[in-house]
Amino acid sequence: MTLAGLIVVYVLTIGFHIAGRESNEQAMTFHTDTTGVTEIDLYPYRAGRQEIKLMREAGRWRVRSGSVDAAPTAGSVESLLGSLVTVPTQRIVSQRKGNWDEYKVGDTTGTRVVVYKGKDPVGDYFVGGAGSGGLYGGGTSYIRQNGHEEVYAVEGFLDGLVDKPLTEWRDRSLLRFSIPEIAGISFQGTPGYVLSKKDSTWWLGNGRLSTDSVNRYLAGLQYYQLDTFADGFTASASPDRSILFSKGTSPVATVRAWRRPEGGWVVNSSQNADGYFVVSDSVMRRDLWRDPTGWVK
Repeated sequence: MTLAGLIVVYVLTIGFHIAGRESNEQAMTFHTDTTGVTEIDLYPYRAGRQEIKLMREAGRWRVRSGSVDAAPTAGSVESLLGSLVTVPTQRIVSQRKGNWDEYKVGDTTGTRVVVYKGKDPVGDYFVGGAGSGGLYGGGTSYIRQNGHEEVYAVEGFLDGLVDKPLTEWRDRSLLRFSIPEIAGISFQGTPGYVLSKKDSTWWLGNGRLSTDSVNRYLAGLQYYQLDTFADGFTASASPDRSILFSKGTSPVATVRAWRRPEGGWVVNSSQNADGYFVVSDSVMRRDLWRDPTGWVK
């Protein structure tokens, strides 16, 4: 009996699970069982293929590379896993090893992604970018299953999710809060002082402040993040300065700052205990620390 439009579905097992070739090998749907995944190893091309490990421990994800062991950006690992569950391809673009580098999916030119459950790999791919100079460009990524020669085109920017350096995986947030919840700001250092909110009015001691002035300061910090990590920094017991943001008697966040001998500061927040960042004196003055005379009355 002849069946028009026959679809052949098969499972390939080479240390991982992958399924679904369709339409006479012109397209394939890659499936990775991400349930219970404990580790994702990345070898990003743009970062010189330096190994980045995303590891799940005690229900939380960590990102590790070299001596760095830090929290990842919120939702970044989950987003990656969601993209790997099902990867429908558009078409096959090459069946020859000689074309791998053209599509940036070679052993040294592609970004390798290995997904583990415990010690067992359940997915192993090389992903290339749309800027590879191949026949199909713009909004297209390329994928090759490790151990196989076929290269497939994938709509979208799958490469952008995996081909990025360590810094782009790490949590760069310093502060996250809602402006209305902040009712007290305590600047501890030299000089030390406290701002307090009573009803809708801000006060410094017995002096009334401009609410707009304080709100502008808080608006600049409510989703504040930094880019330069102070890896290798060892915090002393007492910071040179600290800023406590509170809601009534409950602390919301504390920023601690240590002066660097070579200039600038290292800052850290209770909301991102892993993140120590370097900021310049000008950034400290502009965004974080305010002298009591600096508030607009």
